[in-house]
Amino acid sequence: MKYITYVSQAERPYAQDELARLLSHSRARNDADDITGCLVYRYNEDFERGNFLQVLEGPDAAIDDVWRRISSDSRHHTIVVIDEGPVAERMFSDWSMGFRNVDAGDLASAAGYADLGSDAFWDRASGGTLPTALTLLKSFHDGD
Repeated sequence: MKYITYVSQAERPYAQDELARLLSHSRARNDADDITGCLVYRYNEDFERGNFLQVLEGPDAAIDDVWRRISSDSRHHTIVVIDEGPVAERMFSDWSMGFRNVDAGDLASAAGYADLGSDAFWDRASGGTLPTALTLLKSFHDGD
């Protein structure tokens, strides 16, 4: 079993009903493929763009298959893999796809949050001092 964590920029802003349809489709497909994970969406009004942060975990072949679909999906671009590798135990075992549509207030209080659009984020990232993406996603999973 393995996992992959990535961030991407939404092709355009997504409304609540569009996100609900995306989530419904993802959950059905993930259930069928034995994939679990978490999807976070945030629209940044200052930059007028939306971003996705997602972790997926499951059987190697299933993750490879879903990654091929995700990486060629035209609903987002500038896809950056943050972390990937083998995993002995699922972190999101109860979720076919957990979801959270966050705003700046939610993010500011999350343990390990770093604003992807800030210069400070990229300065820390180049020095390798950021917490792992899984730490951030776990904080959303746990409701911190």
